[in-house]
Amino acid sequence: MQKYINQLLADIINAQRPDQPIPETNSVPVSDEEKMRQHFEEVEHWLEHDPMHTFSYYCGLEKEIFPPPEKLTEKQLLEINEAYRHLLFSWNLDADIPQELPATMKYKLLISTLDKKTDIVNDGFVTFEFCQYHPPSCPYEAYCTCKDFEEDMDNDIQHGLPEGELPF
Repeated sequence: MQKYINQLLADIINAQRPDQPIPETNSVPVSDEEKMRQHFEEVEHWLEHDPMHTFSYYCGLEKEIFPPPEKLTEKQLLEINEAYRHLLFSWNLDADIPQELPATMKYKLLISTLDKKTDIVNDGFVTFEFCQYHPPSCPYEAYCTCKDFEEDMDNDIQHGLPEGELPF
């Protein structure tokens, strides 16, 4: 199995986003205003349109190449999770996953991003979020952080806040 894991890790590295092309020295420099215009066009597109493609489409990896987590050792899970986080980062993507989540749960959530539609941005990051702030359906289970947020909000509502003060 380790031989397969080594190949999988190599595939993950190869699926990283290629470096952006370096502008030719003879090309006309782009003004700050033009950069800002391009940035706002990207943000506007992101706000107005649903993503067209899954992350799998962009990186070329298929969910099926990842073994079931129960077939992997803890060390293998950690290696794959770390390589996959680097893969996401190379595409200006991130996954909002609690640090203390067990490696098996992280693995499942990270791999699930392959089926999620996303936009790829050149500036900033797009974050995959898994928690919908409803503790009974939270994929983090006992590691859910939204239940703490919900309890804090309930306490604030019960005890009241000074007028005009926000709970955060």
